[in-house]
Amino acid sequence: MKRCLLFVACAGAAIAAAAPAHAQLTAPVRNGDTTITVTGRSTTKQTVDGKKIEMSGWRMAETPHVAVFSQGDEKRLRATAHNLEKLHFLLSALLGRVDQPDDTIKVAVTIIGDAAEFEHLRLTDSRWQYGPYPHEFAQTIYYDPRPEGPVLATTETDLNLILQPSRGRPSSRNCSAGEDSPLVDNFPVVRPDPISNGETAEYLSQFPANEIVVCQSANSRLYSGFAQNYLMTYFPAAYPRWFVQGFGELFSTIVAGETSIDYGRRPEGFFKVMDRFGEYPIKHVFDGRYLTGEGRAWTPYHAWRMVHFLYFSDTWKPRLEQYLAAVAAGTDPKRAASVFGKPADLQRAVMLFRGSKAPFDRVTFPADRIPEPTIRRLTRAEAGLIRGRLEMGARIDVPDSGPNRDAALARRTAWLERLRGNAARFPDLIENQLLLAEAECRAGNPAECLRAADRALAQSPAEPNAMVWKGTALTQLAMRAPAGERRQRLDEARGYIVKANRQDPDGILPLIAYYNSFAVAGDRATDVAVGGLYKVVQAVPAAPEPRLKLGEELVARDIDDEARSTLLPVAKGPFETPEQAAAAALLPKVSGR
Repeated sequence: MKRCLLFVACAGAAIAAAAPAHAQLTAPVRNGDTTITVTGRSTTKQTVDGKKIEMSGWRMAETPHVAVFSQGDEKRLRATAHNLEKLHFLLSALLGRVDQPDDTIKVAVTIIGDAAEFEHLRLTDSRWQYGPYPHEFAQTIYYDPRPEGPVLATTETDLNLILQPSRGRPSSRNCSAGEDSPLVDNFPVVRPDPISNGETAEYLSQFPANEIVVCQSANSRLYSGFAQNYLMTYFPAAYPRWFVQGFGELFSTIVAGETSIDYGRRPEGFFKVMDRFGEYPIKHVFDGRYLTGEGRAWTPYHAWRMVHFLYFSDTWKPRLEQYLAAVAAGTDPKRAASVFGKPADLQRAVMLFRGSKAPFDRVTFPADRIPEPTIRRLTRAEAGLIRGRLEMGARIDVPDSGPNRDAALARRTAWLERLRGNAARFPDLIENQLLLAEAECRAGNPAECLRAADRALAQSPAEPNAMVWKGTALTQLAMRAPAGERRQRLDEARGYIVKANRQDPDGILPLIAYYNSFAVAGDRATDVAVGGLYKVVQAVPAAPEPRLKLGEELVARDIDDEARSTLLPVAKGPFETPEQAAAAALLPKVSGR
C-alpha cells in the first residue's frame, strides 16, 4: 500500500513555496526546462564561425528537474540522472505535488572521481552540515543552497566506512556497493609451505585482519542530499536537523526499476553500525545534544531508523505529524517533543525496532511517465567552468575571524589567480570571462570584475549575465566614488541590470543584482526591487540569504505574518548559516506586535 507523507505536507503547507528549475554553469536553469544555454551561443556544433570547438571528457545529463555533470561512464551518468528524476517523481507523488506548477531553480549535481579527489576540492559547508557524525563517516557529499540555485556534489566511487581498523593492511577507501565487506573473521588462507613465524606475520600483514567495514554507495549520499534539497525547496520550514537527515536517509536506499520505485529499505551495513555504536538516547535527539557531537555517536543510520520507525508506525506517525507542525510554527523542539509522551517509552519502542523486519513501500508508474535524460558532451570551455562554479561558494565565503580565516583567504587568492590565468590564456572564451567576472564581483574586486564583464560584452553585447556583473561592478565602484557622484553612478549601474532583466525576464541573477544595488547603497529598496526579491525566494526557497533579506523588508513594512513564515526556516532551521543569528533577532519584532 502506498503511504502518503502527509506529516511533511501538513507541517509545511503554510509556508511552502511552489516552484520548475535552472542548472548552473554560468547561470541557473528552471525546473521543467531541458535546454541549458551556457553563454548564449550554440555549443552543439563542432565548429563556430569556421573554428573547431575542442570537446572535453565531461558530459551533462539533463532531465526536467536535475542536471548532472560527470567525467565518468555515459551509461552510469544516464542511469544516475534518470534515477534522480524518478526520485523527484516519487517524492512528488508522496507529497501531493505531481504535475504542480514549479518555478524553482533546478539542482545542479556534479560527480567527482573518488574520495581523495572530492576532499582535495575542500568544499567547505557554510549553509548546510553533514552530521555531526563520527569520523568513521567521512563526508563525500557537498550541498549548498545558493541564491542562484542549489548545487550538489558527490563521488563517483563508493566509500568504505572503516568501523574497526585492520591490524594488517587496511582495505582501500574505495569499494563497490553490494560486495561483501571484510568481517572480523576475514583471514587469508596461509601458504602450506613451511615458513618462519616472522614470515607468516609479514605475509598476513598484507591483508585486512579483524577489520569491520561497511561499503557506503555514492548513490546513497546523492539520493539523501537530493531528498533533503527537495524537502527544503518545496516545504521550507523550521524542521530539526535529525528529521531532515532522516528524511534524506529514508530515500537514500531507493531501488528504481522501469515502472516502480522502492523506498525505505534498510541501508547496507545497518546491523554492523548499530552493533558498533549502539543505541542513541532519544531525549538527546529532542534536546539537541546530538548536534554537539558529544556523548554517544549519532550516525546516518540512527537518523534513518528514527524517521523510518516513526513514519512506518501507525501508532507513532500521528504524533510525528503533531511534532513537526509545532516546530514548523516556531515551537521549541524540546517542548514540542512532549507529544511523544515519556522519552523512555519511545526509546523502548525504537530499541525493539532494530530494522530486522523493516517494512518498505513500492510506488508504481507508467514506463513513459519519467522522461529519459538528454545527454551531451561539453566543450573544453564549458568543462572548465564546472570546478570554478562548484568552488564558488566555498571560496567566496571566508570566516570573519578565527583560526581558519588565513587559510580560507589563501585558498580564495589561489582560486582567483587560477581563474585570472585561464581568462588571460583564453581571452576569446566568453565562458572564462563570465566566471571571472562573477568571482571578482563576489570577492569585492569591482575593477577586475568590470574588466572581465566588458571583455565578455565585447564578444556578445546582448549577454545578460555580463550585463549583470557589469552593473554589479559599477554599483560597488559607485559606493567608492565621491558622495556627489554616487547617485548618477548608481543609476548607470542599475541601467545595465535592468537591460539584463529585459534580455532575460525569467533570469534570477538580474533580480538579485537589482535588489542588492539598493542594499549596498544603503537605500530603501523600491517595491519593484522587493517584488524581484520575492521571486528569488520563490525560485530558491532553501537559500537563506534572500529569505533573510525578504524577511527584513517585510518587517520594515509591518507585514508580520509573511515576515514570520519567511524568517522561521532561517532563524530556527535545521542548519547553521551566516544568516541565522540575524533572522533570529528579527523574529521577536514580528511575534510581539
